[in-house]
Amino acid sequence: MAEVYCGYDFNLYTRNFDFFSLPIGVFNLSVRWHHLLVFVNQQGGTTNFQDIILYELNQLLEMPLYILQWPPLFERQMERVLNSLGIYRNFFPDIVRIILDAVFQGLGNGLSQFDMSINLELVVQEEVEEGNVQDISFGRYESDTDQVMRGVSKRTIEKLEQKSCSPSNGDASCCICLEELNGIKKVVEIPCSHLFHCKCIIEWLKYNNSCPLCRCKVEEED
Repeated sequence: MAEVYCGYDFNLYTRNFDFFSLPIGVFNLSVRWHHLLVFVNQQGGTTNFQDIILYELNQLLEMPLYILQWPPLFERQMERVLNSLGIYRNFFPDIVRIILDAVFQGLGNGLSQFDMSINLELVVQEEVEEGNVQDISFGRYESDTDQVMRGVSKRTIEKLEQKSCSPSNGDASCCICLEELNGIKKVVEIPCSHLFHCKCIIEWLKYNNSCPLCRCKVEEED
């Protein structure tokens, strides 16, 4: 069983004030997935390791600072972004707490607006006994809750159903880019019935084989 670890790096910068808009905070998020192979001998001692970078994703979130007056609202927005980046939900509380702590500290020190870079390093660590290299499952390991990173085939993506999305669908939004779906003539529906912008879900499925909302697998076609 592979183990997943998450490392954080946060930096807060002063942003020039724009007098023609509400004060905002700009969050620049990036995530990089690693597959760390740890080779051990029969006695359990580490003999070598290999770090393989699987992929990187970036997301930008601009948020009016008045939202910080309602932390639960801020948390929901930030969790949507983390979810779109493929971060496991069990890491959400720590990441959001650290972001909020840094933001409030910056505002307390006189920042009126800010840019914040958030760099996340996700490491899937797999221990391999020397001599059993054939058991290594590059990119196809299982975590406790989800299969980590394996996209679906081009053929499966091409078979996804496109449909219209009208205002009658309510205030549905694409959880990947966080923009509303209303008024979009064509969206993509995946087997679990969740809707996304065509471009957003295709890019997601290049690296993931499950829904970014409910984590149901997007099964390969026979």
